[in-house]
Amino acid sequence: MRHLLLALPLLLSTALASAAPCQADTPIGQWCDTPLAALHPTQPGIGQLQVENEAAELRELSADKLAAKIRKKAIPVVIGPGGTLYLVDRHHFASALLRLGVAAASVQVIGRLTQPDTFWHDMAARHWSWLRDQQGRPLAASALPATLAALPDDPYRSLAGLLQDKGYVAKQDEVYFVEFAWASWLGQQLHWANIDRGSLKQQLKQAQQLACSAAASQLPGYPGKACR
Repeated sequence: MRHLLLALPLLLSTALASAAPCQADTPIGQWCDTPLAALHPTQPGIGQLQVENEAAELRELSADKLAAKIRKKAIPVVIGPGGTLYLVDRHHFASALLRLGVAAASVQVIGRLTQPDTFWHDMAARHWSWLRDQQGRPLAASALPATLAALPDDPYRSLAGLLQDKGYVAKQDEVYFVEFAWASWLGQQLHWANIDRGSLKQQLKQAQQLACSAAASQLPGYPGKACR
């Protein structure tokens, strides 16, 4: 049993990496395989509570079902200057895979932006990056963590993600980082109270009430179906 547990991350990575390796010239729309450590984040943080929840759910899946889950989730990347891969969504999902010991997985190329001087401007114009800090203030691209493993915890991002999962924020196709707008707004409304496992249930209840209020009407994804 011990040997099986030690081998599981390798078995998972072998099962989940099934396409050709990602290259600088991989066609847009195509799937390719990459080490998760090679993906560069395009947001400043993640909700660790949400990552823990997702990792626990994924841990119950077989390698085949996990591979199917990755295909369904479609981890989207943009090929940047020098062939660098930038993750534009699924930061939490990819981080949960890392928690399981998965080293590599298939991703889908959704764009290619090769000009260094205009890269981050073009990323922002396409809503492929979130260059704001936890309080919603502008953030330089150079301040983004270099790897998934380096992403710090943003507890209000967990709160916003759980709020969306429960239907209080409408999911919008091809619109990334909606949850971060909600996270900074919720933080302001709740006066940046500490969020942990013990307080999460009560704060989520407050967040649900706030999400359906007129004060949230300017946020993307308002109103969610749970408010109707």
